Amino acid sequence: MKKKSTTDKQFANIEEGLSKTEQFIEDNRNLLMSIIGAIIIVFLFIYGYKNFYKKPLNKKAQNQLFIGEQYFEKGDFQIALNGTENYIGFINITEKYSNTQSGNLAKYYAGISYLRLGEFEKSIQMLEKYNSEDKLLLSIAKAAIGDAFVEIDQPKEAIEYYKKAIRTSSNNLTTPIFLMKCANIYESEKKFKEAKSCYLEIQSDYPESSQAKNIEKYINKLK
Repeated sequence: MKKKSTTDKQFANIEEGLSKTEQFIEDNRNLLMSIIGAIIIVFLFIYGYKNFYKKPLNKKAQNQLFIGEQYFEKGDFQIALNGTENYIGFINITEKYSNTQSGNLAKYYAGISYLRLGEFEKSIQMLEKYNSEDKLLLSIAKAAIGDAFVEIDQPKEAIEYYKKAIRTSSNNLTTPIFLMKCANIYESEKKFKEAKSCYLEIQSDYPESSQAKNIEKYINKLK
């Protein structure tokens, strides 16, 4: 009997809870409907933005970027930047499709194009805007900023960006190259201790790199 009484009590509590919930819904029906409606509107907006705006926009940006890459690879940097009748150019891609991946990548291509054309200030400004989850490419972009600073005779800033490049992506391919660039600047600034430190880092940390093969002669030169 006790078990039955307990069960009845539990059912009574459940029924009481359901009644309270029903009453709450009834009392706040308009508010709840507004909240549900707002959630549906937000969902439809996000769905529509992704599928009917961003996807087509990404596709257009990709198509334009692909054309630009062809000019870039051929060394036609001026055309790659400014475009033709059928191609809007990297500069316009960065502006028109700024919130797409292709628009972001166009900043990299535009920055390197400016660098190749000797427009170093513009190269720095454009590459500073570029960001990427691809750490290797991002490190190359930062090193390119370093190259531009070298060209305008700002060695301190160049070193800073080469070191940023190394911190962004430390690897056997690019890091020894960036360390050599740092060492060259240090030597030109007569900072031989810092230059030697770069050479020794290549020797100890990146012995399999092509830069490490002849590193002894650079180290011995500073002894």
